Amino acid sequence: MNWNPFRKKEETESIDPLDITLDSLKPGYVLDYDLKTWQVSAHHYYEYDGDRVDEWELSSADEVVYLECEKDDGVAYTLTRKIRVSEFDADIPAHINQDEDPPEEIAYKGIVYEADSSAIGRYYQNGEGTGDEFIVWDYLDDSEKRTLSIEQWSDDRFEASVGEIVEDYQFSNILPGEAT
Repeated sequence: MNWNPFRKKEETESIDPLDITLDSLKPGYVLDYDLKTWQVSAHHYYEYDGDRVDEWELSSADEVVYLECEKDDGVAYTLTRKIRVSEFDADIPAHINQDEDPPEEIAYKGIVYEADSSAIGRYYQNGEGTGDEFIVWDYLDDSEKRTLSIEQWSDDRFEASVGEIVEDYQFSNILPGEAT
C-alpha cells in the first residue's frame, strides 16, 4: 500500500487502562479477583422503578459468577453464584405459590438468611429487548455481608443465588480485551 498523506486515519476507540473502573466493564475485559483472572463474558442489567442495576457475567476456567453494581446513595457491589432452588431444605416454590412470598428466614449450607427486601423488575439480557419481568426477594445473613436471592420468572420458574457484598478495591488488573 502506498503512503497517502491525505487519507483519513481510521478512528479507533482509545482506551486508557488507567481510567478503567469496575463499573465500566465491557464484554471481553479481564480482571483479577480472589487470586483468579476472570473474563467479562456478558453485560446485562435490571431495572426497578427507574433504578438500574448492572450485572456482569464473569468466567474463569469452569466457574461463572455475577458481579452486580447498584448506584443508589453510593455504589454497592455484590458478587453472586447461581444455585439450584432444590438445594434448600424447604420447598421454596411451594411456599411462594401458597403464601405469595418465600419464608422470612432461609437456611443454606449452615447460614441463616433473613428477608431484607423484595421488588418487581425487568431483566435486559445483553442490554437488549423489552426486558423480562420477574420478582426478586433478597436476604442477608447476620453479618450483612452474605446475600441470598430468590427470583420468580413465571408461575413455575424459580432461580436462586448466593453471594457476598464486595468492594471495588478487591478487583485489580482491569484490562480491555476482545469480546468473545
